[in-house]
Order: sequence, then structure tokens, then C-alpha cells
Amino acid sequence: MGGEVTGSALERIDPAGLLSALGLVQHGIVIDLSQPLDETIPMGAPGAFTPFSFTWRVTPEGDGRDQHYQYSAETITGTLHVGTHIDGLAHVSAAGRAFGGRDIRAIRTDHGFSELGIETVAPIITRGIVIDVASTHGVEALDDGYSISVEDLALALERDGLAVQAGDAVLVKTGKAREYGTDNAKYQAGQPGVSPEAATWLYERGMAVLGTDTTGTEPLPFPDERNTTHQAMLVERGVHLVENLDLSRVGHGVATVGLFLCLPLRITGATGSWVRPVLVT
Repeated sequence: MGGEVTGSALERIDPAGLLSALGLVQHGIVIDLSQPLDETIPMGAPGAFTPFSFTWRVTPEGDGRDQHYQYSAETITGTLHVGTHIDGLAHVSAAGRAFGGRDIRAIRTDHGFSELGIETVAPIITRGIVIDVASTHGVEALDDGYSISVEDLALALERDGLAVQAGDAVLVKTGKAREYGTDNAKYQAGQPGVSPEAATWLYERGMAVLGTDTTGTEPLPFPDERNTTHQAMLVERGVHLVENLDLSRVGHGVATVGLFLCLPLRITGATGSWVRPVLVT
């Protein structure tokens, strides 16, 4: 890389870029890019994540007495990396090191990470650009294991007359999300994804955040665990990953560019956050 990166890629989103992105809103149409979050969703590799669970803590029936004031409240459990979510920089480490060369063991406490926690991630408001690789191949969805190349991205961008700009949220559409919540076993068995080389190519053109309609950004199972997109982005370049997006209503010729908003919850020391990103056109 020519030197260790110390600043998050989100620093590429400056006031001038934000103002320019606001100017993309012409029709006032808000496109929800999130997937539903409930007990029917894919829960990740068996044993890897705590499944999402909803239970009642307080119900309006209460103790059965006829009360004028009633309320309800629930308890939610589940790993923050199921459902539509953003990866914090502490989520992945390599050979004991996290982003900026930090010793991952030294910054992990019993109550979360003392550095790189998701609470340090500012609200993301920037230009969002959709790269529909699936339609470039003339298919609804790329095959599991397919590794999206630099050439794939360049071709899709050229077709739509687009270019990645500094501060962009780049959203890569593979078509995989059509299995989300409908065929969870297939959704989790494997996936197409953005290769480390392709993700790095986007970063070198100014990308600030990378999103995909898959559970894990890159081809799965890993072609090479020593050369992963997660490591290239989270550990080496400080690029947050937004996963499990619903990109079914965006793509070639439809809402290809717009104002992207993604607001991570400020969960102190956490490795990620559930999010509800939108594209406004």
C-alpha cells in the first residue's frame, strides 16, 4: 500500500461532497435498502452468530388487573452481524492486528473494544452509486463463488456512464439478496462477492464505504483466507462494509445514483450495528 493507513475512509466525505450529494435529490423518492429483521432471516454460519430473537418483557395484559395505563416492551437478542448491518473496524483483525496496526487483544475489554468501536462511526450521508454487476452479465444473480473483478466493475460503470468519486458509498448488486428470507440455506451456503483486488480498485478511486446485497461482501466460501476483502478493507484501508442490503429496487437504469444515508447506532465498543440505509433520488 505504500504506508499504513491511519484514517478511516469516511474522512473522504467532506462538506463540499455532502452538499453536492444533497443536490442529487430531484424527485423526493426514498428507497429503503434494508432487509426485515426478525426470526425468519438468515442467521449466518451455524454456531458463528447468536440468532435474532424477540421476546416480550412487558405486555399490556400485565398482571391481569384492569389498569388505565398500560405499556409493552420487548427484549431483543442477536449478533449485530445478522440482518442489514455495518461492520465496524474492530470486527476483523489479521495476525493479531486491527486497523491502524492496533493490537486487537490490547483494545478488547469485557465490555467491548476501547478503540474502533461502532460508536466512533459518524452518520454516513454521501453520494451513493449502484454498480449492477449481475445485469452486466445478463443474469438476475451471479453464481455462488463468483469473484467480481476490476473488469466487471469497469464494464458496469462504463455501461451506465458513471465513475466513482471521492467520498462515494459504492453499492454492488449481485442479485444474491433474492434468496434472503426465502431460501436461507441457499443464501448462507455460498455467495458471489467483490474480490480484494476489485475492492481495492474502488478504494483507489475514492470510495468511502462499500455495500453489497450479500451476507459477507466477498465470495464465500473464502477462496483464500489470507487474502480477503474484509482484511483489505477493514484492516488495511479503514473502509466500513454494509452487508445484507436489499438492492432489488435499484440498479441499471433505475436509481443508479442518489443521496445515501446510513446511521450506525452508537453502541459503545461494539463491532457493528444494525442499520436502515436509504437511497434518496
